[in-house]
Amino acid sequence: MTQAYLSDHVSVAPRYQRSIRIDADFGQADPLSGYVLQGSARDALTTTLRLATNGQGAFTWTGPYGGGKSSLALALASYSLGRGPAYREAKQLLGDVPEVADVFGRAPKDWLCVPVSGRRGNPVADLREAVASAIAGEPGHARTKRSRMEAADGRDIVERLQREVEARPKGGVLVIVDELGKYLEGAADHAIDIHFFQDLAEAANRSEGRLIVVGVLHQAFERYADRLGQSVQDEWRKVQGRFADVPIITAVDEVIELVGRAVTTERSHPQSHPIAAIVASEIAERRPGVPKDLAERLDDCWPLNPAAAALLGPITRRRFSQNERSLFGFLASAEPSGFTEFLQRTTLASGRTFGPAELWDYLQVNLEPAIMASPDGHRWAQAAEAIARAGRDGTHLRLQIAKTVAVIDLFSNGSGLTASSRTIAASLGHSDADVEEQLADLVKISALVYRRHLGAYAIYAGSDFDIEGEIEARIAERGRLEIASLNDLASLQPILAKRHYAAYGTPRWFDAQIGELAPQGLGPKDVRVSAGAAGKFLLLLPGIDVDPGQAEASLIEVSRTEHRHGLPVIVGLASNSADIRKTAIELEAARDVRNESPELAGDAAARREIDARIAHLSAQLEGLLREGFERAHWFDTGKPLDLQSLSYGLSQAASDIARRTFRQAPIVHSELINRRRPSSNSNAALRALLHAIVVGRGEQHFGIKGYPAEKGLAVTVLERAGLYVRQGERWDFVPPGETSTFAPLWSLTDGLLEAGEQVGVADIYRAWGEPPYGVQQGVMPLLLVTYLFSRRHSTAIYAKEAFQPAISDLVMDLLLQDPDHIALRSVPTDAANAVALKEFAAVASEFVEEAPSEEPLEIAQALVQFAYSLPNWSRKAQATLSKQAIDVRRLLLDADDPYQLLFVDIPEALEASGEGTAPALRTVLSELDHAYPDMIEDLKTRMLEGLKHRDAGNLSELVERAKRIAGHGGDDLKLRGFITRLAEFDGSTESMAEICGLVMGKPVTTWHDLEPSRAAMQLSEYAYRFRRVELFGDSDQQPTQTAVMVMAGVGSTERSVVRRAQIATEAQKRLGPLLDEIGKTLDAAQLEPDMVLAVIAELAQRYIEDDGERDVTVPISAEKEA
Repeated sequence: MTQAYLSDHVSVAPRYQRSIRIDADFGQADPLSGYVLQGSARDALTTTLRLATNGQGAFTWTGPYGGGKSSLALALASYSLGRGPAYREAKQLLGDVPEVADVFGRAPKDWLCVPVSGRRGNPVADLREAVASAIAGEPGHARTKRSRMEAADGRDIVERLQREVEARPKGGVLVIVDELGKYLEGAADHAIDIHFFQDLAEAANRSEGRLIVVGVLHQAFERYADRLGQSVQDEWRKVQGRFADVPIITAVDEVIELVGRAVTTERSHPQSHPIAAIVASEIAERRPGVPKDLAERLDDCWPLNPAAAALLGPITRRRFSQNERSLFGFLASAEPSGFTEFLQRTTLASGRTFGPAELWDYLQVNLEPAIMASPDGHRWAQAAEAIARAGRDGTHLRLQIAKTVAVIDLFSNGSGLTASSRTIAASLGHSDADVEEQLADLVKISALVYRRHLGAYAIYAGSDFDIEGEIEARIAERGRLEIASLNDLASLQPILAKRHYAAYGTPRWFDAQIGELAPQGLGPKDVRVSAGAAGKFLLLLPGIDVDPGQAEASLIEVSRTEHRHGLPVIVGLASNSADIRKTAIELEAARDVRNESPELAGDAAARREIDARIAHLSAQLEGLLREGFERAHWFDTGKPLDLQSLSYGLSQAASDIARRTFRQAPIVHSELINRRRPSSNSNAALRALLHAIVVGRGEQHFGIKGYPAEKGLAVTVLERAGLYVRQGERWDFVPPGETSTFAPLWSLTDGLLEAGEQVGVADIYRAWGEPPYGVQQGVMPLLLVTYLFSRRHSTAIYAKEAFQPAISDLVMDLLLQDPDHIALRSVPTDAANAVALKEFAAVASEFVEEAPSEEPLEIAQALVQFAYSLPNWSRKAQATLSKQAIDVRRLLLDADDPYQLLFVDIPEALEASGEGTAPALRTVLSELDHAYPDMIEDLKTRMLEGLKHRDAGNLSELVERAKRIAGHGGDDLKLRGFITRLAEFDGSTESMAEICGLVMGKPVTTWHDLEPSRAAMQLSEYAYRFRRVELFGDSDQQPTQTAVMVMAGVGSTERSVVRRAQIATEAQKRLGPLLDEIGKTLDAAQLEPDMVLAVIAELAQRYIEDDGERDVTVPISAEKEA
């Protein structure tokens, strides 16, 4: 009769014998058949998509081989298809994950999925082809075209992905890079440039969740750069920072369930269930919270022994296993001493299972070199030595027991499994008596050691240090436990209000602290809430002097106490306080032994043992405190908070209390700035948005192009909240509606300002941050700017005590850097002065670009803005302005109170009242507005007179004159500059101001009252020099003009006139015919020479006047610069 082997009846399901290849399997339903969405995978998917909806676009999924990452990625990719069998299969798997429907369900057929399987090659080329293939595979015409220029750095790929996103208004693009680590390995070998991934991640993070990039890794990102230099590692960290890492670590119980699904058999095995029940009870005793059906899960793994099944999860997560084996590789591979070989060599009738001893053999044969090179190497060597000692003159059972203890001792961390005698007996299928006899022998030969505090055996490390005795001695020395020490030992993590965060977008946490309930109550430190916390959960241990019967009454009284800023302090009484004290004292004693025993310096085995003891006690204390917090009798403002009767724990209680405490908090879903201390990148985005608001108000997204972080802030915080909306052709800020969660904040701020006095922004921020509002510091500047724009008709702004005509970049910078220097003041409307305000608004609108409304604040802001926009000379000039203009200008530059300015100060300065005020103000503003251009125009007139140019409306002749002598003027650089500017002179105020600045040696903006008259003299001087260059030229240039001088005196009056003129040489040539004609007339008259001279003199007196100029025709030495 042929013997039946296990392999005839047991197999590994086909689905678990092949790995997923996402690019090849994408679009097919079969690879997803049989996939189970474990809790760890569900959590990872939920976290990823929640972050995506809040603006994060780049992710890495990190976890060990065989953890189901690729299957999860394939399921997500298939869901994004929105059609076909693969989509329907994925929908069955992921349909109950609400975040999947939130992201992909709105436009199920408008998502493009780009699957890529990594290799040690160029990711730029691979992704370029994958994008092209994905687009080509879609139905219909391609929405984007491939770039003609393929950039080596992959910029064309990123740009095309962005174009694809824009082409899918309701969907987006999903890029999944499986085996991303292979590309990173190539980058570590300098085969590719790591910065391509940075560019890709930044594009995704700017896409508002519409370009999602997921990279699948088997180890941490930075591990791939371990062997590189420090500077390169720093660069890798920058790249890694662009990705949000989401771990996918399959829990121990999930691994057991997966193994049970993978190992299939049609044979019943009733003999295995009692063994599974024993192992399950041993695990449950040391690891509370295990599934109720753990025994059934372990039994489903047969013929894998339950103890071995419980160890597979921790082993596959060890560093030596990360790049070597996956869970299903172990099950399906044909390696020596492996599971497949065991099935092939073990008969069904033998009743044997693959236990921890067989697992030791498998690890030793296949992985011992890798283990020795890992952090487990030293302990593995000690275990191997102990097993060798057990094998000397020992029985086969003794050797199997040593292997079983060794593999459990080494790799059971996190599983709850210990090498107790019951577990060992169940693993080997021997009686408890036989096993305990062999265990006693193994302890005698120092192969094993019994850990009384664990009730389990471990490998003997060869130490004679009496750890137990030392700990007991330290406990005796210490006596009682100090609560401060307990808090240090506990290292309690804050309690997060997760549901409150999901609902409101504001991260809030509650301090978790341990205190002692003394007869005199609590001290100030006990109820003090740390900065940034929303409150505190204070777990109290009854003091020695407290009557247990009165403890709860004292607790209720304490919970009614008012605390700082109204923040809640929830107090609870620990039901396991005795266990907490005992464990904490033992842990503190063990730490003292570790730190204060010089004998440990040379005893590595004892150090390892005390470290293990400390780790165990720390975990035990952590579990006791967790139990204490979960089962405590909690009181909130004197009322019991019974968590036991509710379906939620402390986190949900924290959310409920946070919602009550901050009941008027606005909803702000922005992880960038809705936090107490935003990152430097978040602050940079906020700064960019505030400055964009200054210049882009009126446009959607404030005119921000692309997908930078500041655009995401504008959309999520302002536009979606209805605070910045389209009104007609423009976008503008508006106050929140009555039902908006921002309405209470606006109402609070209105109330703070209603008294009409200046209120510092720091005081407003302080009120915003306290209950019931609880606004985070990071979002305060943006909300305050929003408030100011929505209340701009009635809220005045003061920066460093100076009235601000507008919300400028200066105001934005101060809000971010030093809000103490910004103050606000309410300026209400005034119906009584409506007529005057209308007239003032009409006057102001003539002098500013944007006409103000008929509100006193906007009119005052417009007038002040006009004053500050005046040229610098107009803001300083005195002599050329009227007294009224000077007085009004001073009032506008020093304005403080809009009412005082409009209805008291300006009328007094103008000596006007009633209907005469506005016209008088218009006259004064016009005078101020024209002062500077009039001054410049006067100087231009004088300069043209000096240049003998009489047609101010046509400057072409003057420009031509200057061009003819451009570059000349000898060594007088200023004169040469004067000529150059005249060659480009267009008569504008700006052009004339440049010439004035040149001749004066300082810009017009710095001039005072005396400068215009000095400038007139300098302009005359340089005009004179200009004409001299025209007459005489330089040593290498012929003159361009001819000088003419006539001196004539006739008659008894003896009056004489002198006239000088400059005539262009070209023009002089054109006078020839006229001279010939005049000569003929004189010749015909046949006059005597004296008579001819008399005629010429009489004509000269008749046609010319004395010009009073000095004679430019007399050569003089070169002048120095004026």
